[in-house]
Amino acid sequence: MGLRRIQSDALDGVAYNRDRRVLLVQFESGSIYEYFDVEPELVDELEAAQPHPWRVVGERVKQHRFRRLA
Repeated sequence: MGLRRIQSDALDGVAYNRDRRVLLVQFESGSIYEYFDVEPELVDELEAAQPHPWRVVGERVKQHRFRRLA
């Protein structure tokens, strides 16, 4: 899953696998997280909320199970 650059004050890039419903988020700090069972509609909202996507939907994304990759 390749990261796509996103216009954001907190995020560097995102990737989403619709089949697996996995959202990959890279933060400006360099941290990378994988969020599981994320609804496609939530990802659509995240992408539409640029330039402040994490402020708009971050709390809802963080409610999903996740793991830190880096």
